[in-house]
Amino acid sequence: MPFWASAMALSHPLVFSIDNKSCLLILWGMGSSDYQKAYESAKGELAALLADEERIEKRKLELRKTIEVLAAICESEEVKIEPSQEAAYLLDNTTLADEIRMILRSHYPAWLRPHEVKAELERLGRDLSKYGNPQSAIHMVMKRMVESKEVQETQDGDQKQVYRCPHLWQQLSEQLLARGKGGSYKGGGYKRKRS
Repeated sequence: MPFWASAMALSHPLVFSIDNKSCLLILWGMGSSDYQKAYESAKGELAALLADEERIEKRKLELRKTIEVLAAICESEEVKIEPSQEAAYLLDNTTLADEIRMILRSHYPAWLRPHEVKAELERLGRDLSKYGNPQSAIHMVMKRMVESKEVQETQDGDQKQVYRCPHLWQQLSEQLLARGKGGSYKGGGYKRKRS
């Protein structure tokens, strides 16, 4: 016998994993105001998760720097430690662009010069020796991010290029504002009406 959930089931404090078929069964018994409440609730939860993700990324960077500093101190004091497999995993599984993005976001709203980003990468344990000119490579990656509108660029008081990367929620709200009035949500994303 199939289970027919109602809007009351959605208000239950337990959290269920819902696949597309289950979602259709739940939505079948809902009224239009219930759809709006469910939509707003899901939208709010997604926003909270994005904020949590940003906070976690920033904390991971802080911990990686702490691990690098403590490892260097332990080495200088001849204290035996096991290398951090977690930090090694992150180094092996993130690209230079990923780490630059995380560094810029963690310092937002501050603007950083390429040499400051390079110093942060080194503090994270990133080996930059494979690049002939590491600062140039970093600058090139940031220029590409500017072209894709992921990173913002300006000049500081010394007429030097500086960069920053807004948090994801700020990028999303800027994109929505840039799309202007007259758009609507069409399953899967915001769509602008054609003129």
